[in-house]
Amino acid sequence: MRCLPEPLAGIPKSDWCCTLCKGDPNVVFSSENIQNLAGTQQSKMPSAKQTEERGDMTRVKTKSCTIVPKDHIGSIPGVHVGQSWKFRIHVSESGIHRPPVAGISGSAKKPAVSIVLAGGYPEDIDRGEEFVYTGSGGYDFVGTSQQRKAQSFDQELTRQNRGLALACAAPLDETVGGTANDWKQSSPIRVCRSYKAAKKHPEYAPAEGVRYDGLYRIVKYWKEKGVSGFYVWRYLFRRDDPEPAPWTDEGKAFIEKMGFTMYDPDVDIDGRTGMTKAGSAVAGTKRAGNVNGSNCQSVVAKKYKFQPTAALRELVRLDTDNTRMWADIHEKEYATESAYIEATKGHLSCPICQELVQQPVTLPCSHNVCCSCLCSSMNAYGNICPMCCHDFSSMGSKSDVKGKVNQNLVTIMRALIPSYGSEWITEPNATTAQFARREGQPVN
Repeated sequence: MRCLPEPLAGIPKSDWCCTLCKGDPNVVFSSENIQNLAGTQQSKMPSAKQTEERGDMTRVKTKSCTIVPKDHIGSIPGVHVGQSWKFRIHVSESGIHRPPVAGISGSAKKPAVSIVLAGGYPEDIDRGEEFVYTGSGGYDFVGTSQQRKAQSFDQELTRQNRGLALACAAPLDETVGGTANDWKQSSPIRVCRSYKAAKKHPEYAPAEGVRYDGLYRIVKYWKEKGVSGFYVWRYLFRRDDPEPAPWTDEGKAFIEKMGFTMYDPDVDIDGRTGMTKAGSAVAGTKRAGNVNGSNCQSVVAKKYKFQPTAALRELVRLDTDNTRMWADIHEKEYATESAYIEATKGHLSCPICQELVQQPVTLPCSHNVCCSCLCSSMNAYGNICPMCCHDFSSMGSKSDVKGKVNQNLVTIMRALIPSYGSEWITEPNATTAQFARREGQPVN
């Protein structure tokens, strides 16, 4: 306050603004007095353009995939071939490929589970149903990616490269590699293609973003000299997925049928749900022209709705303890299976551990709690629901509660998430009719 021409004796009781700093709202500047920031020398520097092009580098991960473990092998429940994301960070959030930067998700001790094709190595060959992938390493990453030097040393069969070799159904050979006797016995690997791969193989790579292309298996891996004269490890992948490839006519029809659109957080259409985002400029309209520079007319006009299968609906009907919860879930519309699973997860969060409920016990008040969490709560607070304080003494003692796991709910979760309960489940006590419906067999 002493910097003022007349220092204040104390802090004013009412709102006060410095007369030297306060702007007059009645003063309007003419357009010629406003500085054009787009025309400044700093805005024309290469660093400014690189910042715009590297929007993915400034993205922050807002959630993690919790329906399957980090090293899950195979497809992700609710995510289908043809789904795409604008930025790599959102691919990580979906669980399809967890590393936000690295192209291989794996380690030296376990088989690799996913890769991203981005055309980073000159030795890469892509034929769609088959492709030859080059391992990681051999480059000196000094400076930015634009200043990356040529390969300067040999690749080694370590870390992620070893993880890819472990995924092949062949004995591990760190010298020459190996070939699988039956390539379909190799561990399945989720494969994504990035728009960067379109520079060399535009017929198979997406024009924008990162697209999930299904499960592939390694046929063989070997060591050879690359174009730079240094050794590289190469892997032959072959597609083995029941869903059609997205570059085929069948795949394009499948994408259209499922209503998949690329997820981009900067536009008004949510690619994960296919719906107009709340508060957007196109909300409540049937047709729209240009939304944030992209033509969303057909997306807004056509909404898709995910329909649970007849078997799943029958399992839900049998779960009478959670009738109200399933009614709340099904009163809304979901464009994709993943959105439906996310909504179900939100309703089945344990009020104690805040995770997806395991060994669920459904209380008389219709709240679901993990069996172990509920037993700990009973030791501390008695037979009181940790969510609403409802008394459930009618369920008996702690030993009685342990035998009242909701097997109907377990069966539903296993149908939605095949890996659900893999740490503790033995075999759900489901009825013969339930197993018949799940296997697609006729029911008397």
